Amino acid sequence: MKKIFLILLAISSYLLASDELNIDNLFKKQLGLRSITNFSLLSTGNANSYALYPTLSIQGDTTIWKDTKQISLNQTFIYTLTPKFDVLISGGGSYARKEYTNAFNSNFSNENNLSFDSLWLGLIYTFDSVADFVPQVKFQSAVIQRETAIEHTKNFYLKSQNLEMALRGYSDPVVYSAYAGVGYNQGRKFKMGKIDYGNSIYIGGNLSIILSPKITLDLGVEQRFQTERKINENQSSELRSIPTLSLGSTYSLNATTAISVSGSFGGSSAAPDAIFGFSLWKKF
Repeated sequence: MKKIFLILLAISSYLLASDELNIDNLFKKQLGLRSITNFSLLSTGNANSYALYPTLSIQGDTTIWKDTKQISLNQTFIYTLTPKFDVLISGGGSYARKEYTNAFNSNFSNENNLSFDSLWLGLIYTFDSVADFVPQVKFQSAVIQRETAIEHTKNFYLKSQNLEMALRGYSDPVVYSAYAGVGYNQGRKFKMGKIDYGNSIYIGGNLSIILSPKITLDLGVEQRFQTERKINENQSSELRSIPTLSLGSTYSLNATTAISVSGSFGGSSAAPDAIFGFSLWKKF
């Protein structure tokens, strides 16, 4: 039997196939636990701070940064209860070096932060196939998020939710996907006042080209929009467009383990310059 681990990294579909590849078994659920460990390096020369999970978004820190280098580690566990129903838990932290120019003396300065970022819980439901497509819906809610605004760090609970719907299919030798999602953020109250990050909507597509029973070439494109940020009910940013293109590859080490590498590149001034990622996928 051919062993192949097909991962659609850009949309986090978390699928494992371990038999001869065809449309009938491509999206077959295997009951039990799966683990995804993701290591990312984000680089940007704009003023924004970013969150990478569950989708790329601009955070509400009001400091005007000149350059940011951020290393993030995210761990996700998915447990398949039935062939149609999964539960997931995902948590992550980051180390960021943020550079800026002091407004009072014009000296170049930097700030280094090591922190826990967030913990999310979610549900995934997979519908019966429609023609050659497999629909799926995923809902996630942030149990806790640790965020900073003007040197004030605070924990927030159940303030963000994300809903995503996807359609996937297979046409030899390509696995293809289309998806759309919305992200909702409630206002955050810091010492300096209330910040509304804005909500987001995004659409995207993904192709995984099967080069061999062990290797895929992964391509992705996504367009995000994030609504205006408000500080104490006063608008402080415009509607932001965050387009990205991604390129990567997945290699199956064996029937239960695979690794992925990817690069994502921004297409607007609001997007990060680049995000390079490495993922380890494990079926228990």
